Amino acid sequence: MNCAARRIILCGAMDDLFPPVPQTLSLFAAAPDMIVRVIDTETAGQPRAQDDAVIEIGSVDLDLSTGRIFNPMQSFVDPAGIPINEHARRVHRITDEMLAGAPRFADAAPAFTQGIGTYAAQRASFDRDRLRFTGRWLCTYKLALRAFPAVRSHGLQSLVKYLPLDLTEVSGQLEGLHPHRALYDALCTAVLLRRIAGELGPRCQDGADFLERAERVSTEPALLAKFRFGKHKGSRLGEVPTDYLEWVTGQPNMDADVAFTARYHLKRRRAEMIARMTRGPVVAAL
Repeated sequence: MNCAARRIILCGAMDDLFPPVPQTLSLFAAAPDMIVRVIDTETAGQPRAQDDAVIEIGSVDLDLSTGRIFNPMQSFVDPAGIPINEHARRVHRITDEMLAGAPRFADAAPAFTQGIGTYAAQRASFDRDRLRFTGRWLCTYKLALRAFPAVRSHGLQSLVKYLPLDLTEVSGQLEGLHPHRALYDALCTAVLLRRIAGELGPRCQDGADFLERAERVSTEPALLAKFRFGKHKGSRLGEVPTDYLEWVTGQPNMDADVAFTARYHLKRRRAEMIARMTRGPVVAAL
């Protein structure tokens, strides 16, 4: 097999979206808009998005080109008669008295959409489905799994603790708030996204390349770091036997993240086997 053919096979077998690439920048490419609105919502806690109600929105802007975090915004929102689940209330600690006189969602939302085309959130599908803001959405949970696979856990406050994240810059804005309040979580997520960009950005050609890859990762199932169940629960996916991964991919009702991760590692192992057979390097997909 010639080198070109081997490269095609290996690229097709790999789907790591953040391999290093040569830094060959165009002299004529327009600089991308690198402002991301990092956003968080607290809701009534109803399980289905169509039955849920947003009760608080918080956001902060992050300039990925400079790392500056600015423009904090927050607003309570009238839940329009939808009852607040007691479990959700215990988590965010937002009372009915705090919501008295809050604007309707239609009146509160426009301030968070003006002048922005890219949003980011931890577990972005939750916020996107409830806010329904159009634009590019980045998921810091899925991106953190790519950037920091060895961290103990990838929930927001776990990442704050175990990476750890330095919140000194935003500490003044965190005062009087607590985890699971919208602005508090938005600020932490902004610091996390900046850290992710610092880790993954150098592997990309430029800011536009980073945003494109980050969006693709955010729309795919999550690439998990550890197995969640069964006899290999807690094991890193790369260490799970091949026959078990093959079994996982054949189960019709398997969790989408688990199945996606199993397929990823099976493709990677096949690519490595081909590389060994042809005595060539494993080439990651661009």
